[in-house]
Amino acid sequence: MTGTEPALRRPRGRPRSEKARLAILAAAGDLMLSGGLAAATMDAIAARAGVGKATIYKWWPSRGAVALDGFLDRVSGTLAIPEGLSTSEALTWQLGALITLLRDTTAGPLMRALVAAAQSDPDIARSLRERWLAPRRAVALEVLRSGIERGEIRPDTDLEAALDELYAPVYYRLFFGHGLLDDELAPTMVRQLLGGISAAP
Repeated sequence: MTGTEPALRRPRGRPRSEKARLAILAAAGDLMLSGGLAAATMDAIAARAGVGKATIYKWWPSRGAVALDGFLDRVSGTLAIPEGLSTSEALTWQLGALITLLRDTTAGPLMRALVAAAQSDPDIARSLRERWLAPRRAVALEVLRSGIERGEIRPDTDLEAALDELYAPVYYRLFFGHGLLDDELAPTMVRQLLGGISAAP
């Protein structure tokens, strides 16, 4: 013995608590996409993540909140827009990606269930606004602002109203089913929107 205590080694990788949180998110997301809101119970999430329910409540106030966060974590990759696109191309790409997600995956029925649950669950309602709507609107808002800077869009345009005009038909068709979420919807909505706010005569 030299009298010098060996230095304590830090464990490699993510801290244990962060690993648990990510495991919970993954479990909730998988359950939501495979079985919907009804499948993402606290017991099922805890069992799939390998944690106790008390651990889940450390980060989320309710089953709805953790289930929604898990779902949003799974679909976060649909937010990014490729670089170098024109205003029309960027908006069409983003709207088309949203339509494909809601039409071709379990996200469509799940979104209908979440919006219904949000009417009585303020945590779900807040998460939908803050983590589903707000990020998508922020990306599209930046596209519109860039369009104004390039002289493609009139500077007096009400951008928030323009976003409502762009997205509303998608959710209208999703919730009421009166029209198809087909591949022509995105280019049609973008063309008609830009036709009204274009800076060109």
